[in-house]
Amino acid sequence: MKTLQTERVTLAPVEGSSARELWEVLNAPDLRRFQDIPRVRPEEFERQVRTRPKALRASVNGRFEWILRVGEPPAAVGWISLRVNDRVGEIGYSLVREARGLGYASEALGAVLDEGFHAGELEEIQACIVPENVASRAVLDRNGFQEQRLLRGGAVLFSLTRALWDRARREGLAEANHG
Repeated sequence: MKTLQTERVTLAPVEGSSARELWEVLNAPDLRRFQDIPRVRPEEFERQVRTRPKALRASVNGRFEWILRVGEPPAAVGWISLRVNDRVGEIGYSLVREARGLGYASEALGAVLDEGFHAGELEEIQACIVPENVASRAVLDRNGFQEQRLLRGGAVLFSLTRALWDRARREGLAEANHG
């Protein structure tokens, strides 16, 4: 996996050497409010990370995660995950409380969408949120996701196709060049 960069956020791939850092982020207070994050010991988490695919590319299934870092010196403020199965991805993300509402999640999601649709050659990327997570819904809306349906258990499924993402990017570039 490669490091992704936005204007303000560095997305560092989670590997065996950085698994402990992600484990600490995942165990930050309030991070589990809207996330169903398994509780495992750090050693088990590191073992799991070491078994994951090493590169996001076409026809590779598995879990890919990045630690979100901002500021100088860079500080870990959250994570984003892309789980891939048969050219369909499912995205998940969360930020520590102090980093919420600053646009970091939207920036990071855009970078992972680009990577997933192009390097991973995914056809669709989905996200599931609980209805009361209005901030996450706004992040999905800003990145072009469309609400699909209510799932059993109360979560809402959102989806974005590569065709819609590419069209939105082209239109955004055209507006930026002519606006």
